[in-house]
Amino acid sequence: MSTGRTVLACLAAVALAAGCTVDGTARPAPGLKPRPVTGQAVKKVLLDDGELAKLLGQSFGSKTELPARFGGPEVLPPAFGAVTPANCAGVTSMMVKTAYQSGDVKNAARETWWNTHGPAKVISVAEGVVALSSTAGAAALFRDFAQQWRECDGTTVIIGRPSIITDRPAIVFLDTISDVRVTDSVVAATISIDTQLPGLPSSGPRPEARAIGVRGNCLVEVEVAFFNSTRPSDEGSGDVHRSAVDLAHAMMDKVSALS
Repeated sequence: MSTGRTVLACLAAVALAAGCTVDGTARPAPGLKPRPVTGQAVKKVLLDDGELAKLLGQSFGSKTELPARFGGPEVLPPAFGAVTPANCAGVTSMMVKTAYQSGDVKNAARETWWNTHGPAKVISVAEGVVALSSTAGAAALFRDFAQQWRECDGTTVIIGRPSIITDRPAIVFLDTISDVRVTDSVVAATISIDTQLPGLPSSGPRPEARAIGVRGNCLVEVEVAFFNSTRPSDEGSGDVHRSAVDLAHAMMDKVSALS
């Protein structure tokens, strides 16, 4: 689910293994047969706080209420709420179970990191990796994702989340998908999230960057949530058009190193 949506809901209550690419699909380098990344090794694909700080120019920390998760297909969450249109849920929300139902998922890991200091460009980073049983299976699923994201470009996804307080109206998210592109085994998009909280006016849309990459038998997912208003003096080098893609490639390189 979106880390930004989790926060707002709470507030309302209170080139080795993949040597070349063709049309966004990773292909093994000639003569090399990469080993699948499975089991505990899957967790090593995730970036730590130091790696994120280097890539985004600001400090990050974890939160005990949203611990890292690792396991099998059960790690994949359901949609955050009632989603319309349902076929675009995997674009606006990370690692949604329905998006992976056609794949043979063996392991999955995910972790969320939060801005730990004052004014900064990025609120949070959610990262995840899904290991499938085969490289071919991962490549096929990535092709499906790329096509699906293209079809959802320009769509506003409506997500209704029931209030955790009895007799309160639902929280509604309006997620507008734009700038879908597929390059170097990564499909990326920009999401503009407008939140309608019960009894409160909208604070305006907030940008979020999404990316899914494929390398070997693994799909990596990234979600970078940005503040909707920043100043040049704010900490960080995060960029809504580039950062999610950069993080995805860093994770893909780790898959190669583990293969």
